[in-house]
Amino acid sequence: MVRAVYERIFHEFEVSFLLTDVRDSVERSGLLNLQKQLLSGIWTKMANILDLHEGAAIMRRLLCHKKVLLILDDVNHSSHLKYLAGSKEWFGSGSRVLITTRNEHLLIEHEVERRLKVEEFNDEDSLMLFSRKAFKKGYPEEDFLDSSKSVINYAKGLPLALEVLGSFLYGRDLSEWNSALRKLGRVCNLEIFDILKTSYDGLDDEEKTIFLDISCFFCGKKKDRVTEILIRCDVYAIIGIKVLTERSLLTVSHGRLRMHDLLQEMGREIVRRESTNEPGMRSQLWLPEDVKQVLTKNTVRDLVQEQF
Repeated sequence: MVRAVYERIFHEFEVSFLLTDVRDSVERSGLLNLQKQLLSGIWTKMANILDLHEGAAIMRRLLCHKKVLLILDDVNHSSHLKYLAGSKEWFGSGSRVLITTRNEHLLIEHEVERRLKVEEFNDEDSLMLFSRKAFKKGYPEEDFLDSSKSVINYAKGLPLALEVLGSFLYGRDLSEWNSALRKLGRVCNLEIFDILKTSYDGLDDEEKTIFLDISCFFCGKKKDRVTEILIRCDVYAIIGIKVLTERSLLTVSHGRLRMHDLLQEMGREIVRRESTNEPGMRSQLWLPEDVKQVLTKNTVRDLVQEQF
């Protein structure tokens, strides 16, 4: 998506930069190397930069009189914005800095003027995006239409899931599609799970617990009631729920807690992996059959939580 935006408008600027997957790039090679990568197109001596403060000063000096387009994709830490985007004074008149992140509070902290929440795709757009990955065109083949609609229903408008599943199903025959779809009904897709889990991994321990509690027990429940229950459990629920909404892991609609189906599936899979064969060793139990098994075998662990 960010690349499409870049290709559409970059020619309107004197200098343009597109840094994709900032989070992964920083984890692999460090923020200083990413800063040098950004500078490499406009400054031949970028190898001499010794630290982030020096790099930031050079960026400001070189760009403050130029009309700049800077797109930073998947930012997840305030230092990324501090040393790659600085402030408005870094860039000349007419410049634009576009940032994508799963953490809305980073934008608030950096005083970003306009914030836009990307909505889930509708069915028509979902089918088009999925088809571009699964069939290399904007619509599905006739024999695969019903199966494609099943994928759309599973993804619930999440572009990540549409792209991952479309790429996985590309070139496969209909029987393989049907087998994969039946599997999705019972086993989460590992690639989707791993990507979604990066947001969960960025939470502190208590925020993780709140996320798991909501994914297992409280989706669709009234926010005020859930907050009251969690506070009774000695949890800082008010700030915890706020952080989850800022990280796009949770929404509040008409006073009730909402979570995308795939995020809820991820949360429950995290709990299941605590002990794949023995439900009594998991921190949360929400399925009646698991509760019955645990009570029958008397294998419940000390920290287990049953449905409130």
